[in-house]
Amino acid sequence: MGYRPKRKIFKLDFTGTDWEGLEASMRGPTVGEEIEFNALRAKEGTGEEVFTLLTSLLVSWNVEDDQGQPVPCTFEGVCTQDSAMVMAILNAGQTAAAGVPDPLPQSSPDGEPSPAVPIPMAPLSENPESSAVPA
Repeated sequence: MGYRPKRKIFKLDFTGTDWEGLEASMRGPTVGEEIEFNALRAKEGTGEEVFTLLTSLLVSWNVEDDQGQPVPCTFEGVCTQDSAMVMAILNAGQTAAAGVPDPLPQSSPDGEPSPAVPIPMAPLSENPESSAVPA
């Protein structure tokens, strides 16, 4: 019996960005897709190639059209959206897949002193055998 790895789905967070309220989920790219995307970036691939790759990774989003109807997360649906938003989704997906950690929470310690008992410090005493002349 073989091992079947589960595909990781990343819920992308756009809190504090121009896209606040956007919810999108992407699956992690395969090694081949990552290589393809890096090659597209290196040769400045066409938008169609990049957005086709994005669409293959996009699992869901909460995007609606002007009439309040859901926009499908298909290539055709992606093509109806602002390119800056779509690139923000792609970049957030890559960041999530790369495992870049989120910033520390605001409740993180702010550098307070350690609760450990400090080691007493005293000036060193002079060595009575010291001499200015080397031995």
